[in-house]
Amino acid sequence: MKRAPGGTTVRVHDIHKPEKARPTGRFTLSCRIIALFATAASAHPALAQRSGFTPRPSTGGRQIDVRATGLIEYNDNVIASDPRISRGGGSSGDVLVAPSLDLNVVLPRATGTTYLAGSVGYRFYNKYTYLNRENITLTGGADQRLASCLAHGEIGYQRRISDLSTLYALDAPQSFNNTEEARRYSADIGCGGAYGLRPTLAYSRTEVRNSQTLRKYADANTDTFTAQLGLQSPSLGTVSVFGRYSNSVYIHRPTAGGGVGSDGIKSYAGGVQLERAVSSRLNFTGSVNYTKVDPKLPGTESFSGIGFDVAAVYNADLFTLQVAGSRAAQPSTIYFVSYEIMTMLSGSIAHDLSTRTRISLSANKTWRDYASSTLFVGAPISGSDNMLSLGANASYNATRRLRFNLGVGYDERTSNIRLFKYHAKRVSLSTSLAL
Repeated sequence: MKRAPGGTTVRVHDIHKPEKARPTGRFTLSCRIIALFATAASAHPALAQRSGFTPRPSTGGRQIDVRATGLIEYNDNVIASDPRISRGGGSSGDVLVAPSLDLNVVLPRATGTTYLAGSVGYRFYNKYTYLNRENITLTGGADQRLASCLAHGEIGYQRRISDLSTLYALDAPQSFNNTEEARRYSADIGCGGAYGLRPTLAYSRTEVRNSQTLRKYADANTDTFTAQLGLQSPSLGTVSVFGRYSNSVYIHRPTAGGGVGSDGIKSYAGGVQLERAVSSRLNFTGSVNYTKVDPKLPGTESFSGIGFDVAAVYNADLFTLQVAGSRAAQPSTIYFVSYEIMTMLSGSIAHDLSTRTRISLSANKTWRDYASSTLFVGAPISGSDNMLSLGANASYNATRRLRFNLGVGYDERTSNIRLFKYHAKRVSLSTSLAL
């Protein structure tokens, strides 16, 4: 599972103001990165998502970056050790070719900003051609200043082949050949000046749909309401208290009684959040909350516990270090699982060998604990799985317009329920050209 889905709350002090001088260099980069994490946390504190939508661009100035990108990758286990995908034999490795058009457009206005970011592409497999699928992820939105307030609206869209690692052992044989579509609509308004109290209200709706009838049990709608009150001070940064209510419904999932739409969860969370630039090198955003999950379906165990969402960026002389972590309840795509508690920890370190060349290392560890109803025969009443991902990358900017990236990675999944265990090694080469 990946960090920092696009946020829905834009604080008043984040509006781009051209008349003021802006800092440059590493400090600017770290502020932009941490602002991205902070924006996500403001709207949905400690709310992780299965696959994050494209975040809004981090720059406040005008930017029009349109790139044609080509990726070629070899994966020695593209089928995630699932014999249904390999259809009983043959090598599990394959070569992927993925052309795409990448967008990063920011258009400031006198009273706000309009933006569009994401990628539109297609994935071609050499051997497992029935996995070929479009790969689209886009986020567009706008800010509008209203007196001392800032209103923000955003739409996110994704369309891709469903995550093969979510296939349950009891799923139908053709369940892997499924296209998952996700849509998110969000709006929020925050008020306040440079210092003092800053109230914020936010709403978002996420809809997940699957193309195959066999996978309709994972179709879900989630509505989330967040209220937040922040206090900005020079010594502490921004300290906030927040409350959140979320309602998730599996709209097509049948129950033991034959009805649909009765499985899902309601969750409640309240907590505190801190955003602070500790120094010119270190920036931190973190929230901690108490969460209660009430399943709608009888026979499903409830959950009460601590959730968190933290992110930090440290800029040393020779490297940049990023760490992040989160724990939250969310709907699940696993066969008849009512919800999952996902805990994620990640870190990366990057070093500039020259003005054109950068190398980086990354690691990500995800733990998922599942809960389902005793009404579903064959579904996991409780269980967990763990995912470890390691990666290394080297990027080279040949010219202002032309970039290359070489990457290697390793993925490993363990599980104590009927989810396929696997490990996979990857190597990829990509190039992008600014149009």
